[in-house]
Amino acid sequence: MGKLNIIKWLYRISPMNFYNLSENSTVIKSINNTLLGYKFDKKFDPKEINSVWENIKIHKRLSVIGIFLVFIILLYAIIFPNYSLLITYKWYYTIIPLLLVLFFAYKGIIYLNTIWFEKRLLKKFGTYEKILFKQTNIIDKKYFNLFKLEIAKVLTLILIIIGCFSLGSPFKALQNQIKQERYDDVIKYTTIGIKIFPIAYEWYSLRGYAKFKIKDYEGAIKDFDKAYQIGLDEYNILNFDNKIYVKYYIKDYEGAIKDFDYEIANCSDEYEKDAFLWDKAQFLYNLGKYDEALQIYNDLLVKSEEDRIFLLKNRLYFERAQVYKKMGKTKPADEDILNAENLNIEESFKNPIPAPSLILDEDN
Repeated sequence: MGKLNIIKWLYRISPMNFYNLSENSTVIKSINNTLLGYKFDKKFDPKEINSVWENIKIHKRLSVIGIFLVFIILLYAIIFPNYSLLITYKWYYTIIPLLLVLFFAYKGIIYLNTIWFEKRLLKKFGTYEKILFKQTNIIDKKYFNLFKLEIAKVLTLILIIIGCFSLGSPFKALQNQIKQERYDDVIKYTTIGIKIFPIAYEWYSLRGYAKFKIKDYEGAIKDFDKAYQIGLDEYNILNFDNKIYVKYYIKDYEGAIKDFDYEIANCSDEYEKDAFLWDKAQFLYNLGKYDEALQIYNDLLVKSEEDRIFLLKNRLYFERAQVYKKMGKTKPADEDILNAENLNIEESFKNPIPAPSLILDEDN
């Protein structure tokens, strides 16, 4: 009984409870203002009531479609193409203006639609008086049943959405396709995903991985770079490293070094700069450019004295020792190894300098 009362209460405030009848008058509720009514000095017959409802449906759908189109235009014409630029500003410089645009567009569509609805009522049923629309306890069975049908549709849609989410992340499914070497399928589905929601960096990252596997190296570089530019979490650097790996693989060493130099010059803070310098030193080591790598290691070790928590001195000493060995400088290499061992008794830092590698992030 309680459930039925809730449904009836919802019906009374819904668009389907759109009229009141008395012996000599009819009041039609405004399509966009539940407190506004249009009073006609005659009693509408069922055919006229049905005609009003058909008009309400048309105007409601036009309002929804218009607002939806404005939102889509705002999303795909402004937000998505300029996403990287928008996120560089504080939220109140970007979110508030966009919300204001959406709000005024919504108000404009509602206003124009209301005027049009009123003109149709005037043309079809004659003059009316604007009054306060008062809810009644009378429930029209026809429209009440339609209302329950609409509720059933909404609940069904919600269940479908929940069911889709329960299937798991689409990125996990794409990773499984990569493991099965279905690279063409991955490219096809990620391309669709990019069209729908182009600011999810995972689409580009996974497509870049698949493109590399089918030897579309330029396409892979572009996708990894795009993923890096729009990524907002700790996996952002992974896409940069993957881009560097592809350039390393195709022997575009100069292009890779330019990428390092650009990021180093545009770092937001010193800690980020340290990370890129360290990566560049390892890259130079793998290219055999030991003098340049050594200079960076020297600078990083000086910085590590400034309580830079991410600059692990033992690891830096050990990696610089590897550079010295490649240069044939045994004595300073031994000194660095000794310095590293004195800093930490654990052996975990004694790993070779890693070579560039392509990484598929399996944690998304």
